Amino acid sequence: MENFQVDLNKIKSEFLRIKNLGFVTNTRPNNKDGGIGNTFEDLLGVKENNLKDADYLGFEIKSKRIFNESYLSLFSKSPSHPKSANRFLKDNFGEVRDEELAGMKKLHASIFGNRHSLIYKKYNMKLEIDSTNEILKLIIKDEAMNVLSEDIFWTFDALKKASSKLNKLFVVYAVHLKEDDSIKFHFTEAEIFLHLNFNRLLTSIETGKIMFDIRIGVYQTGKYKGKPHDHGSGFRIKPENLKELYDNYLKII
Repeated sequence: MENFQVDLNKIKSEFLRIKNLGFVTNTRPNNKDGGIGNTFEDLLGVKENNLKDADYLGFEIKSKRIFNESYLSLFSKSPSHPKSANRFLKDNFGEVRDEELAGMKKLHASIFGNRHSLIYKKYNMKLEIDSTNEILKLIIKDEAMNVLSEDIFWTFDALKKASSKLNKLFVVYAVHLKEDDSIKFHFTEAEIFLHLNFNRLLTSIETGKIMFDIRIGVYQTGKYKGKPHDHGSGFRIKPENLKELYDNYLKII
């Protein structure tokens, strides 16, 4: 408990230090997400990595621009079944979306637990909690609501493992400013979320507050040409709904 309090005080003081810097130059202008998260981590001294562990002192760090109401990515996890689930989804329910890439299917879909999403005007997709078998199912039906697939699922254990690094979550918000040819950020506030409640996470999936976003493309060149390319499929949530997943919450301004 004492070490946790030390870590909590440390990340709070580091945020306030960075806040007091005012506007700082974007250190990753070529990043697709605009570089806001990487800039904050650079200021923290966090080395970039793709590990499954949390980012800093056991805290997973997320970043958002203030007044941006888009979804926040929680974690990525392809279905536990079937094997090579991304390929199965792309091959069976994807479409060729670029005429110059004949035969190369893609699948982009946002799927919820409280309603069906009509994908490519032909597939109705929905998430469904099966508490008895402890799985989260992806149900796919045709336009007439005939079941096409109900064998795609995540085990609860897989979801627990994938979401475990969110147990201590630190979300930073920044104002952005375009100056000449560069973007600058001022990190102005932050939120700390402690003790992720897995049952609440499942409830938020069931009620549609967490969606599963499929972004499966295909490698167009190179040695992986024609193979599935996951561009960040994952579970996402609106920032204002994050508090519902946690036992404790603290705001820093």
